[in-house]
Amino acid sequence: MTLAERNVLADFRPTPWPEDFGRRLEGLKELAGLKWQEMGALLGVTDRAILLWRRGERRPSAANILAITELARSIPGGIELLCRGDAGFVTLWVGDEDAGGAGCE
Repeated sequence: MTLAERNVLADFRPTPWPEDFGRRLEGLKELAGLKWQEMGALLGVTDRAILLWRRGERRPSAANILAITELARSIPGGIELLCRGDAGFVTLWVGDEDAGGAGCE
């Protein structure tokens, strides 16, 4: 291992698990226009598994996180909601009829 590689590893800090992950999943479901059962079928899990993730009682496996990420990539605004934004920003995309989607671009 080179000195440069050692420095990269020393500085690596994994991103903490988002406390609002359940809200992010809910927002993703709303953006996609899915029911929990449909979302579970797309992800290859039961709606019960998703419920446990939403409550923070369990975390998705690496394979589940990959599936969630792929689903988010297929939905406009999904990645931003899932990975970067405040889960509350979903109101800019869903259910904000008066704004006509303003602020989404």
